[in-house]
Amino acid sequence: MAGLPIQSAPTYSCVLPSDGREIKFRPFLVKEQKVLVLARESENAKETLEAVKTLISNVTFGEVNANELPMIDMEYLFIKIRAVSVGETSNIHLNCSNGDCKGSGEVVINLDEVEVVGEVPDGTIMINDDVGVVLKLIKVKDISGIDELAEADQVIELLKRSVVRIFDAENVHEAADISSQDLDEFVDNLAFGQLDTLGEFFDKAPKLQKEVEFQCNTCATINTRMLEGLQSFF
Repeated sequence: MAGLPIQSAPTYSCVLPSDGREIKFRPFLVKEQKVLVLARESENAKETLEAVKTLISNVTFGEVNANELPMIDMEYLFIKIRAVSVGETSNIHLNCSNGDCKGSGEVVINLDEVEVVGEVPDGTIMINDDVGVVLKLIKVKDISGIDELAEADQVIELLKRSVVRIFDAENVHEAADISSQDLDEFVDNLAFGQLDTLGEFFDKAPKLQKEVEFQCNTCATINTRMLEGLQSFF
């Protein structure tokens, strides 16, 4: 007796915002969607990220290592995959921002209207006349364990993980050759203004954004919210 027919999935493509690479992908399957639903219902950011990473690896025919993607590419690729898999719209609930109101409202987001705002900035940053730092966009693997740190330490740790090299007029120090102790000492001895200068690289980096408006179902206040990042569109 012949087995049941298994239909082949169509193939789509998109261009990654960070480097312009074209990535081919298929829609995710019912069994893969179940994993995403469970991750979303858990409201655990780490579980959500792991589910999305696994999904991306599966639907890109093993050609994409999600851990090596810049965060913006992972987020952008995910919403493109989701749009062709379960539809272009996503329904989310947002809390009201009106004082003590504990109400919320529903927003229907057209994923095709979510924009990538900003371009990849120049990663070479001079912190004084002689010393410069080269930074890269934060990759998916770089955020591993970040949520376990105190909030004040998270920014510093992400900065350290984003360093490509540090240089002056005489020497170039590649990140792979810099010990953790030496990097800690370098960052700890930055002036606040220098830290802010380096931080501007991340502020200018491309982000997924969409401004939405919704009415609170309790107090009827009209709320305006700027959504940003994977969790907002999941």
